[in-house]
Amino acid sequence: MTSESDPPDPVNENNSSRIERRRQFRRAADYQAEHFQHIFSSFETFGRHVLLLDSQSRVLYRSKKVDALLESDAIPLRLKPKFTLLDSYNAKQFKAFINGLAQSRTVDSTPSALDSRRARSCILLLERANSSPLLLGCFPMRQSPGDEGGLKIMAILCDPGCYSEEQWRAFQDLFSLTAAELRLCLALADGLSLAEYGQKYDITDNTARSQLKKVFEKTNTRRQGDLMRLIFLLTRL
Repeated sequence: MTSESDPPDPVNENNSSRIERRRQFRRAADYQAEHFQHIFSSFETFGRHVLLLDSQSRVLYRSKKVDALLESDAIPLRLKPKFTLLDSYNAKQFKAFINGLAQSRTVDSTPSALDSRRARSCILLLERANSSPLLLGCFPMRQSPGDEGGLKIMAILCDPGCYSEEQWRAFQDLFSLTAAELRLCLALADGLSLAEYGQKYDITDNTARSQLKKVFEKTNTRRQGDLMRLIFLLTRL
């Protein structure tokens, strides 16, 4: 005797569909948060500290080392209750950037060339008490289809004095530099002259010039200016 299968239950089917949609939404939300976290955390490998802001300048996300950076230096920046620049000039420039973004997103508006430029980026220097300024770059993020969260702004804090070991190792490997030749490149990037480099590491002028000549040969450069452009291109990403 064969038994017929039970007829489908429309109530249970609807419930199952709703449960599955909720699960998919949770997975998508979790993926998005995790996706941003992995991307922004990788910036710190290269000495970049990242914040994600909404259109009201509220901080949605910040990479791990941002708080430590703000605590270690007297930086004129606050993150609560929202992203706030304490220097009046920087605050004015950032406000103009936000206003430019708002105007560029208004259908009926015709922004000026200055407003259009402000809507693309905002680059500022944040002074610190006992070290070189931080470079702050703010950029609007392209809104993905179906994103109802509104405009997002990525703010990147860059310490010009922070050298990424990974980038320098890659630079050394790329041109097969010796440890001494890499040390010379680091010294030049720090602003030392060839004579100052020799004094700092207690080497003769002839040795310093010999190392520089070898670096020129390996990097296919002819002048220190060309070498410096190459160094900053490959170690300041």
